[in-house]
Amino acid sequence: MRRKRTEIAAPEVSNYLHITQRCVRQDFFLDDDLPLEGKYLTRRNAVLERLRTLASGFAIDITRFSIMDSHVHIKARNRPDLAAQMSDEEVARRWYIICPGFCEALADFRNETPDRPTQEDIEKLAQDKDRIKELRTRLSSISFFMWAFSGYCAKLFNLMDGTKGHFWEDRYKVKVLLDDLSLLLCSFYIDLNPIRANLALTPESSDYTSVQCQIESEQMQAMFADIDPRLLPDSFMPPIEIVDDGSGERCSELPTRISDFGFLSMSSKEYLISLDIAGRILDPDKRGAIPSDLPPIFKRLNLSWENAIQLIAGYESLFRCFVGSKASLEKKAAELGGHKLRCPAEKKKLLQSTGKLS
Repeated sequence: MRRKRTEIAAPEVSNYLHITQRCVRQDFFLDDDLPLEGKYLTRRNAVLERLRTLASGFAIDITRFSIMDSHVHIKARNRPDLAAQMSDEEVARRWYIICPGFCEALADFRNETPDRPTQEDIEKLAQDKDRIKELRTRLSSISFFMWAFSGYCAKLFNLMDGTKGHFWEDRYKVKVLLDDLSLLLCSFYIDLNPIRANLALTPESSDYTSVQCQIESEQMQAMFADIDPRLLPDSFMPPIEIVDDGSGERCSELPTRISDFGFLSMSSKEYLISLDIAGRILDPDKRGAIPSDLPPIFKRLNLSWENAIQLIAGYESLFRCFVGSKASLEKKAAELGGHKLRCPAEKKKLLQSTGKLS
């Protein structure tokens, strides 16, 4: 039996979520070789730009993503705490970014630039207290985020294809990430998607992924020390590393994202090293050796490399609605009434008792 979305991920509390949205019949409707019209370079570029737009409007962090030919993976963190801090005018401004008052998909298809809402429009909406209260909740709602994402893409690509009807599968899939172990596994799974599908050989050549944006941004910063951070490819995503500087309690100074709060207790360099090693082991044509100077990420997670590779490779089938260590799954089951959660990964004894990075 399917669980209710509000049971899987309560919208009023912050959650880390892995969202998968597939094209109907799993067709390759996002293939960049298909016909294209409008303002975008490729079809997947259109999807990426929509993610950028929504990241600047919603109170939701897009921490990882990969855009494939037939589906999209998004790892997100909703921030109702930051939405609660916003002024009424800020809520109205952000809502007009998401819903500017005209069909944005149609405008982009025609390569038009309609007039955006004015400051007067924003102030008028901000005066409607009941409406603002509703919109404040929507800004941190994953359901409304996916409504704004899926609806735009379906309209745009149906216009390109000259057709009507469903573009996406009826129901996007969502998994709740419960601890550091699940955050790391999900991040690896998403960033290694093109490599696992034999569409790329390296993370830096994995087009339309968060890891490619991350690498390109670091290269640009190395070349141009004074570059405007808003121009970086990963400007709409928070950094990887959690820094205890209070950044998790305030909105980002960049208008391109909601927060600057990381999601792992490891640096960007550590993440890339670990990802590269995992990718080599996943490749059936390579028998990679683990370097002796490997950061002890998996030791800190009480997880062996062998188990980690099995969990990454079989991520979709080994976890149901919730992803985490054995202890985290048991804790979540107790919160939901004590019934044991179905988890093939636990049944296969691939999970240890801890999922916490020290």
